[in-house]
Amino acid sequence: MNRKYSLKKSYEIEKLIKKKQSVGNRYYAIYFEYYNEETPKLAFSITKRFKTAVKRNYEKRVTKEIFRKLLPRLKNLKMLVVVKDQVDKLTFQEKEKQINYLIEKILRRKHEEAK
Repeated sequence: MNRKYSLKKSYEIEKLIKKKQSVGNRYYAIYFEYYNEETPKLAFSITKRFKTAVKRNYEKRVTKEIFRKLLPRLKNLKMLVVVKDQVDKLTFQEKEKQINYLIEKILRRKHEEAK
């Protein structure tokens, strides 16, 4: 994923968590807020419950790839994606489906707020 989409500052990530706008399921939690720029900003966090760094890095890479495909739909969003330990039981297609479902929930909220 391109660097311009990265959310790096710790105070920005803390601000996302404090806003308490989130969606989630037992595999992922996504904290988000809307902002004025066109490019989305993303940060990824993964639980330490994965025993090895290899598994943590794999899940992070897979999640980033799924979000890379979704970037055109994520305009005006800052997001922190938390990957939970149950996600390793899913196939790639199931992970895509779970993330798509959560993104749809976020976009639905955005349209409801606009009304």
